[in-house]
Amino acid sequence: MKSIRVIESSRIYSGGINLRKDKFSLNGKFVDKEIVGHQNSVGIVAIRDSSVILVTQYRRAANKVLLEIPAGKIERNETPREAAAREMAEEIGYAGTLRPLLKAYLAPGYSTELMHVFVATNLREIKKGLLDDDENIQIKKIKLSTAIKKCLNGKINDAKTIAALLAYYNQSD
Repeated sequence: MKSIRVIESSRIYSGGINLRKDKFSLNGKFVDKEIVGHQNSVGIVAIRDSSVILVTQYRRAANKVLLEIPAGKIERNETPREAAAREMAEEIGYAGTLRPLLKAYLAPGYSTELMHVFVATNLREIKKGLLDDDENIQIKKIKLSTAIKKCLNGKINDAKTIAALLAYYNQSD
């Protein structure tokens, strides 16, 4: 790849996300691209017995209820591991041993968000934390083999969940 040079970057919107327009030179051509600046996040593959603990929640952008791994933003001054422990407590009411599984950009064509996915084992129930205003979560404990089938047959269509569950399943063989 030839040189990439940023020519101009202008902020369009600031709020819970940031939107900017970048103009850059790529292989001698000028390109305009809108970029969503989003906090990095965490996701958790919570394993208990031979099951995975997932959540259902309404996602406005998709206009449907999705089956997902517990996940959320990394707050300011929080490490990814701390964020994973907090999100797991808030969303599913568990604490446990966390180990890194993978890191992935969720939508690198237009977003800066990098998700750190952890596997949680040795789970113990704790008092469930407070949910965010936009969360209406139901907890679903599903056999891992069933969850993998749902990823492959389109019943789970959340990309972070598919990637996390398949990565976990692949490394656990």
